[in-house]
Amino acid sequence: MINYQRILVPIDGSKGAKIALNKAIRIAKENYAHLDVLKVMDINSLDLGNPGMILDGEQVYQLEQSNESYLTKLNEELVKKYALNSKQFQVHLRFGNPKVVIVQDFQPEYQNDLIIIGSTGKNFLERLVMGSVAAFVVREAKCDVLLARSEK
Repeated sequence: MINYQRILVPIDGSKGAKIALNKAIRIAKENYAHLDVLKVMDINSLDLGNPGMILDGEQVYQLEQSNESYLTKLNEELVKKYALNSKQFQVHLRFGNPKVVIVQDFQPEYQNDLIIIGSTGKNFLERLVMGSVAAFVVREAKCDVLLARSEK
C-alpha cells in the first residue's frame, strides 16, 4: 500500500467536492497524512447575472470575504465533526484558473503526493465550453490523482 504524506483536495461547493473531501479526510486519517483543502476563486468565470460585467475592487473584496467566511466555518467543522487537529490540515484560498492553480501552482509548492478531486462541479454545457477541471487535473498532475465519485 502506498503511504501518502500530503493530500490535496480542491473544493468548489459542489456535491462532487463534498464527496472528495469526505474521502480525503478518511484517507488522510488512515495514512496519518497532512490534508490541504483548497478553494480557488476564478473571478473570470463567475456568473454575476450580467455577462461581460467587470468586477470592481469592492466586489472582489466581498467575494474574498465570503469565501474566507466559508473556509473558516469549514475549518471549524473539520475540527469538531472529524476530530482533526490544526496540524493535520490547512485550508487555503487562491485566485485564478482552478486548473492552473491546482496543477501548476499549488501542488508543486506544497509537494502533495495525492490529489483527490470530485468528478465534476460543472453542468454539461460548462464542461463542454471550458473543459472539466477534474479531467485536466487527472491528465496533467505530477502526482497520483483519485477521482472521487458518489459512494452509491
